[in-house]
Amino acid sequence: MTNLTRREALTALLGALSASHLRAATRLDASALGANTAITGYDFFQAVELIRKLGFPAIEIHPMGEIRATPGRVPGFEFDRLSSADKKRMRQALKGFQRITSHLPYTDLKTFSSFGPIRDFSRSRVETALEGAAYFGSELCVLHAESAPLDQTWDERLALYRGWGDAAQKHGMKIAIETGFPGSIHDFVRMIKAIDHSSIGATLDVGHQKNYTELTAKVPADKKGSPEGIRAYNDANIELVEKLGDKLFHLHIHDIEPDTWAEHKPLVHGFVDYPRLIAALRKIGYSGLLMFEIGGPADKMPDYLAEAKRKLEGWLA
Repeated sequence: MTNLTRREALTALLGALSASHLRAATRLDASALGANTAITGYDFFQAVELIRKLGFPAIEIHPMGEIRATPGRVPGFEFDRLSSADKKRMRQALKGFQRITSHLPYTDLKTFSSFGPIRDFSRSRVETALEGAAYFGSELCVLHAESAPLDQTWDERLALYRGWGDAAQKHGMKIAIETGFPGSIHDFVRMIKAIDHSSIGATLDVGHQKNYTELTAKVPADKKGSPEGIRAYNDANIELVEKLGDKLFHLHIHDIEPDTWAEHKPLVHGFVDYPRLIAALRKIGYSGLLMFEIGGPADKMPDYLAEAKRKLEGWLA
């Protein structure tokens, strides 16, 4: 009887430790914060160094574009055009970050074009970017769903995304499709669930819901900045969190200009209700990252990111 009691006690202890470990693994705290290297006016290494100096544990890089600072463009890279020296230097620059994610190409792509060479080039560019993301240690890649007509591309789209999911899975990565297209909460969630792939989920960008039919039906253009308009927008974000559940892999965070609903702003407007959003994320056991994607003049970015980090750390505490 005594031995049985000891075994039972040991089993209970192991169960408690396992549950504690699970809670720790899914706890949403400041270790989930990261910043995107999409900083206009910086080169790749300057953007990485700024994010490091500000103390972000995670970073998101762009396997598209140019390493050097390019007017009007954010820094990135085309993996198949990198020299061995560039690859070595970039790997060295990224050392020390606890978690790395990548944003796949989204400009000048026609992945559902009826013209084969354009379609094939567009798809190969994404696939090359996946290789680059894996090479630099990314755990997740953000994908924009191309805005080709959903009804005409549905079967082809699902097959394409599943194929990319297979490729990501081989590298130990996941793909998170960003909100914005299709043009409703209902269709976006339906698409994510229809893909039905363990390595494919969603990225909630807090500012990409402005054209969703559920939201535009509720908020007239002249009421965007009203308390009701702001509440409705935040409701849409919460609805996505709740409906996506464990298919929500990643977040892009920033603020929104109230009267215009212009996104990727520094955290100065108080439009996005982050305490409410964090509570919703904790409720579903979210264990992904909160990745800042803030735009603005190059000379303002250190202050924008530092202040945003400070605010989020406070809300997460």
